[in-house]
Amino acid sequence: MLPARHHWFVDKFFDAYIRFLLNRHFSKIEVEGIWPVTDESQLVIGNHVSWWDGFWVYYLNKKLLRKRFYVMMLKQQLERNSILSRIGAFSIDPGSRSVVKSLAYASDKLKEAGNLLVIYPQGVITSVYAGVPSFKKGLDHIISKSGVKSVLFYVALTDYFSQKKPVLTFYIGCCHVDGVAHVEDMYREFYHAAVARQAQRIS
Repeated sequence: MLPARHHWFVDKFFDAYIRFLLNRHFSKIEVEGIWPVTDESQLVIGNHVSWWDGFWVYYLNKKLLRKRFYVMMLKQQLERNSILSRIGAFSIDPGSRSVVKSLAYASDKLKEAGNLLVIYPQGVITSVYAGVPSFKKGLDHIISKSGVKSVLFYVALTDYFSQKKPVLTFYIGCCHVDGVAHVEDMYREFYHAAVARQAQRIS
């Protein structure tokens, strides 16, 4: 398992670099909803639809929460982009014995104060038009071992409307933890509500 190895300079560089990329590739960035701000560590799950996903939550964290950022990545991807460990990426290797270590590492980070942990329970990137895929195993272990009481949600959606570059909209919210099946059902409901709101928008 490859752990996160935060470095203040790399974090500062990526903060500026990601803002530059977002401004370059999107005509507008909007956030609808609220994430509660607490001193406790928080868990985030969202739709896994692109290369951008982890960077999007990194941006939201800098903008809204200012916590120490952690994100779970496939080991082979982190090995190809090892610098991402310097802003909080750590590995998971599905099917290997190290999965147990990765899940324990994630749980431990949620037990510490001031952290933000991002995971994608779907496990794979899917089309934004595919809806919400079923969650894979792992989320239940993290929730039960860490003792988190709430989970932050987000849905990232893009539309061009009348713009040359797409408008990026984040729908954010929170749910109280009452079992993993409950979290999956609540996220599915939250996702569909976000899509419905997006469909009602006009340029």
